[in-house]
Amino acid sequence: MQKQLLTGLLVCFALQGCGSEKVITVETGLLPQNINLTGELVSANTVQVSPPVVNRVWQYQVKTLATEGSFVKEGQTIAALDTSELMQRLQNKSSELATIKQDIKTTRIRMFEEIEQLKLNIAEAKMNYEKAKRKFELSDETVAEIEKKKYENDALISKRKVKLTQQLLDLEKQSLKQRLLMLESDQQKMAAEVNELQQGIVSFNIKAPKEGMLVYEKDFNGEKVKEGHTLYAGMGLVSIPDLTEMQVNMSIPEIEAHRVQVGQVVSIRLDANPEKEFKGKISQLGKVFRSKSSNVPLVVFDAMADIEGADQQIMKPGMTAKISIDVSSPQTQLLLPKAAIYYENGLPTVDKETFFSSSQVFIEIEQMGESMVSISKGLEAGDKVVLR
Repeated sequence: MQKQLLTGLLVCFALQGCGSEKVITVETGLLPQNINLTGELVSANTVQVSPPVVNRVWQYQVKTLATEGSFVKEGQTIAALDTSELMQRLQNKSSELATIKQDIKTTRIRMFEEIEQLKLNIAEAKMNYEKAKRKFELSDETVAEIEKKKYENDALISKRKVKLTQQLLDLEKQSLKQRLLMLESDQQKMAAEVNELQQGIVSFNIKAPKEGMLVYEKDFNGEKVKEGHTLYAGMGLVSIPDLTEMQVNMSIPEIEAHRVQVGQVVSIRLDANPEKEFKGKISQLGKVFRSKSSNVPLVVFDAMADIEGADQQIMKPGMTAKISIDVSSPQTQLLLPKAAIYYENGLPTVDKETFFSSSQVFIEIEQMGESMVSISKGLEAGDKVVLR
């Protein structure tokens, strides 16, 4: 874009000979202005793979990892996490589950035995009642009154014993039923925990959710994940980027914030392949300012640019690049090379050529470019200025 502006809109300064001095003509045109930065390539469409969520697991240790940069297929194993803690928990829970199952079996046997014994007790109590009742009913005048009364009391006692034994049987049934329900509930809960741990162990063998190139994620310290690395819940493990849609992430100094807008054109040269230039446009601007790093107190905000015509053969996420943002004004201005300007008493000054000699003229600089400036006062288009 800069070349087009310079070629189409900026008229080249004509150098004229005047003795040993070189003279230029002040012309109007577009002032090329750029903000030069460094950035890092990212994919616009990336699938991040994190450690699986397992109950009561907050820390993970990476046991094996597929090679970074390798092409993986969907469903292929790309990482394995250490399962020793889950295996120990599974062993303990499986043991508890086996104990509960044995308790249920024992409770059912005991329930059957106790109920059968109470049934026998009821049958015996009924038999004693019938026997006492018959004695009372068969007693006549030949039986002493006191003996008759005894038979009557025995019948009443036997009847009450039948009733009490029946109540005891009902209570025992209810108690054993509640005990069994409790144990079955514990069994169901423990079986669910065992199943969850089994699934968790399987999930620690991580598979690719889609095909693509594998890229290692970074931890909180900015270090790439590797075998033996310890991760925490919520951290990324690896990612699989879409290399057909690439972006470049950059940090823009606070003092340049007013000059950067969405839609501005950027030029991108990869540090690994600086000969080839790529173009892009700024697509996102950060909402907040931050310190660049703990070691660099420069205040910056983040910006993202979409890269046009991303090259899958050479572009990889994480690659660094030199970025130039075109912030040229669309308005034509009076342009002058920096080489024609010097400072007199702290004021920008030029030597304006007159018919026979040159005169000192103070100017007012409006904007600064890399090699050119735009001026708002002191000169007019067509004026001749000595190039120092």
